[in-house]
Amino acid sequence: MPGLEIVPLETSGAEEFWRAFLAGRTDVPTRDVKVHLDRYLALSPEEQGSYFAFKENGTIVGTVRLAGNAIGGFSLLPDARAWTRDAILLATTPLIAGGADRIVASLEDSYLADFEKVGFTERFSRIRMEAPATKTDPPEVPMSHPETIEVEDVMRLLMAVYEGHIEQQFGMHTGTESEWRAYVTGIWKGDSGTYLPVASWAARDAAGLMGVALTTHWMGSPLLSELGVRRDARRQGLGRALVVQTMNALVDLGYDRLGLYVTVGNSPALALYTSLGFTQVGGRSVSAVREL
Repeated sequence: MPGLEIVPLETSGAEEFWRAFLAGRTDVPTRDVKVHLDRYLALSPEEQGSYFAFKENGTIVGTVRLAGNAIGGFSLLPDARAWTRDAILLATTPLIAGGADRIVASLEDSYLADFEKVGFTERFSRIRMEAPATKTDPPEVPMSHPETIEVEDVMRLLMAVYEGHIEQQFGMHTGTESEWRAYVTGIWKGDSGTYLPVASWAARDAAGLMGVALTTHWMGSPLLSELGVRRDARRQGLGRALVVQTMNALVDLGYDRLGLYVTVGNSPALALYTSLGFTQVGGRSVSAVREL
């Protein structure tokens, strides 16, 4: 049919779908189609059912995921950008019809102006940063690999680290003790990619856990999933030391880079990562909301 349409993604079109997604996004951890495709194929049938393709004359020209009241995975081929507003309307219509009173959209900042034209407002954004994994002299701070039996210590450290943090006003890194416990154990279990125990570090003093760095292998490369330093141990170079030790371990494991995500506005973290050689990769990943 003429114009743009939105249709459920069929498995037979999954490779074309992910190629279209990558063609329209820069804020991705890897451009390897196979990595995205394999991740999608490993999902349950119910989760796969949340993926939809934008088609023009039967050809996939864009991608989106619709789950609950959320829009994710929004992307259009560069030569199909004229359809951006139509694609947004097609994506929001079933959510509105389903009774949503607000829609949360995750998108790259290059699409933000069109989302704003139909009533979305940016809440916050994050950027992906990467640095070459290089080996340097190990820090003098004694460290060891955190053990899974230390989940309570790690959980309480991170809860204290994020108390009053900028991200909490956006609903991130909040929750009860049981939710935090599930989050930490989830990192070890693979929720953020395969856990890399040899590239994860903890530093302690007489008062207990001072800092921790948890590293995973996610979407084709190492990811610094969590970095936290106890408040009274800050401004002493511990965060830097944890990242340096992580880099050294990654080199020994044969990796050549480390990635991470940081919230725009988190100036101390941005300053630390920039000083360690991290640079932004791709556009900002924006969270935007439309109240209905």
